[in-house]
Amino acid sequence: MDYISPPPTLPPGSRVWCYLRDSGGQEQEQSVGQQKDDIASYCQKYGLFLDQVFSDVARSGGSTKGRDQFTAMIAAAADPLTRPAGLLLWNLSRFSRDVDDSAFYKAMLRHYGIIIHSLTDPIPEGLAGRILENVKDFSNADYLEQLRVQIKRALETNVRNGYAEGGFPPKGYIAEKVTIGRKRDGNPRIVSRWIPDPELFPLAVLAWKLRAQGKSYNEITKATEGKLYTSAGCWTTFFINETYLGIGKCGDLKVPGHHEAAVSLEDWQKVQKLRKEKASRLQGLTNPRRIKYPSLLSGLAVCIHCGAAMIHHNRGGKWRKYTYYVCGAKDRKHGFAACQESRQVNGRKADQAILETIFARVMTPDFLEELFEEIRLQLTDTGSLSEEIKRKKHSLYELNRAIQNLLDLAETFGAGSARTRLKERETDYALLEAEIKSLETRQANADIEISPEALRIALDAWRGNLVHLQATGDIGALRSFLARFVRKIELGYYEAKIHYTFPLDAIDPKVNVASRGTRDAAFSGVFLLELLHKCDVYSHHLAFFRRSIVKLRAMRNRSLHALKCQNDEERCHIWGVRGPLKRQFSAFMIWEPGCLRG
Repeated sequence: MDYISPPPTLPPGSRVWCYLRDSGGQEQEQSVGQQKDDIASYCQKYGLFLDQVFSDVARSGGSTKGRDQFTAMIAAAADPLTRPAGLLLWNLSRFSRDVDDSAFYKAMLRHYGIIIHSLTDPIPEGLAGRILENVKDFSNADYLEQLRVQIKRALETNVRNGYAEGGFPPKGYIAEKVTIGRKRDGNPRIVSRWIPDPELFPLAVLAWKLRAQGKSYNEITKATEGKLYTSAGCWTTFFINETYLGIGKCGDLKVPGHHEAAVSLEDWQKVQKLRKEKASRLQGLTNPRRIKYPSLLSGLAVCIHCGAAMIHHNRGGKWRKYTYYVCGAKDRKHGFAACQESRQVNGRKADQAILETIFARVMTPDFLEELFEEIRLQLTDTGSLSEEIKRKKHSLYELNRAIQNLLDLAETFGAGSARTRLKERETDYALLEAEIKSLETRQANADIEISPEALRIALDAWRGNLVHLQATGDIGALRSFLARFVRKIELGYYEAKIHYTFPLDAIDPKVNVASRGTRDAAFSGVFLLELLHKCDVYSHHLAFFRRSIVKLRAMRNRSLHALKCQNDEERCHIWGVRGPLKRQFSAFMIWEPGCLRG
């Protein structure tokens, strides 16, 4: 192959480096090994001295992440003692397929005085050559973008035709390999489609019918003989998978009738209704221990000393019970050293103090008026919001560039290898877009006006709900209500810090989107609350003191009885001293009649 001769600025004897890259595919036309051999022959032909070779194998050119040799080359070029006269490339796409990266790093190397020369891209000297080089870079970047669209379109076409996007089929289905043509190299093009598993599909159908009838997960596990799942906790994802409706998915695309359904739409709706009813019944108490033993502050309270979650305990006998909160670090590690300053906090008094503070200090007109004034000042200063939006948009741009890593698929592995990466990148992209939209909505709603009437109505409703929930004794509902006004509680023996928040969206609907997810930073504060435990004596402390008094009385009675004994043998028998200790006991005992009496 005839390569482009080096420019006049690289005469024979010039010291050069070369950079090689491929994506690791066996079907690539120019692998790193072939590039290295051709560049070595090129240097020998034109009398160039090849000093160093930098190569990245199986790395995408859409980003510099993971290209260690590329990074090492850029760092080495900064040293004037070691930098070469020129850098040889097989072609410009080996250097980078990202427009910004290509322009930035080329400009850096040229600033160091390094001549960049491609063996296969005819780039003339001068300004026209720079323009043509930029066009070539844009062409390389556009190739990736077009490839991403083509891959996504090909995957969606496969799903529409009844074939699987890839991955493993859900429980009850198996993947059947199907040949749908041949590739350009003549090899068969194989895809898969999901068909019912003769053994497990009837069990999957049975599981959906039983759940629609209201059966528990344990009952379904026994009915299916543990062949689908052996643990009841595994059924959660099973009963929210739309694939069992016969729907094929590819990103946001959903294709009904893609494969045989295991559940009817009617039973599906019944199961989803049961799931929602269970979630609302638990009222946010998702931990099994919190469900069986609900407590008001579980999930909200943390240790004021070490920050570990506070654990709620119930103690006591049949006739006398008490509850308390203890530092989770000390409770799990069962040791004083885990958190030396923490102590058990009376659960009843802590719950009462927190509720009284919320009722008497947070849910008051004066406090809310001061809070609204602070909120207006924070929202009026939109400079920080603008900076945050700017940072998010920059991250969105970086994420869009990361999608270009599909070059790995383009150059080597085909559509299958890019599927998972494409899903992850597009999911992150959608989440970041939603965050930007939320910030922009909040910025647009900077001017909020809440009338005194609306404030009074909302306040009366909240106070009424709190009183009603306290009267009913529904701990789960009361805790969910409390979570609207409390973000976190730093709980200690003598004091507590209540990190409060405020549901602004419940009063002013126009700031509903703006406040969601951001009110922790904008509409919150801290109350310092003293817990008067100094005069509090727990029942278990009292029982300890009572047992101690009983022991002291028993010792006193023994001592009085020992004074009446005639010899040391009788005294040792009373005190329970046996063996060699008898002599020592008798030698050191000093009996002073009357000293223990009275």
